[in-house]
Amino acid sequence: VDLFITLLSMGLNGYKGLLQQRKELLTPFRAKLEEVANKYGEKLLECPTNTISLGITLDQLARPRHEGQEEEEEYLKAVSEDISYFGSMLFNRCVSGTRVVPRAQTKVMGDQEFIGFGSSTNHFPHAYMTAACAIGLSPDEIDEFF
Repeated sequence: VDLFITLLSMGLNGYKGLLQQRKELLTPFRAKLEEVANKYGEKLLECPTNTISLGITLDQLARPRHEGQEEEEEYLKAVSEDISYFGSMLFNRCVSGTRVVPRAQTKVMGDQEFIGFGSSTNHFPHAYMTAACAIGLSPDEIDEFF
């Protein structure tokens, strides 16, 4: 109901103006996200068909695996907890529009096991974070985010 009332009060031109603004802000948003990724040794994840959310790897948050000291499954579980903690830090600081996805996270719901939970594939090779250049975002908010 709230969305319907908001759209009615904005009118078609107001809504189209917000869409146009979001489209114009995507380029600087992408550039700043890529700059942050490069600064910390991460990569911008390209998804040409998604014009709202952008992703960066979070490989540098994962501690190195010491061969012979721990099994792969134990390592992935420990790293998944570290990556999830980063996501909780963003949430606790009221950062909205982000999503953190640990690598190879497994969740069980009922009888079903979900491998790569939160990702679009079971075996994506990186933990990653997405950030949305959403409708209503302003240039000042982009500066504050980065």
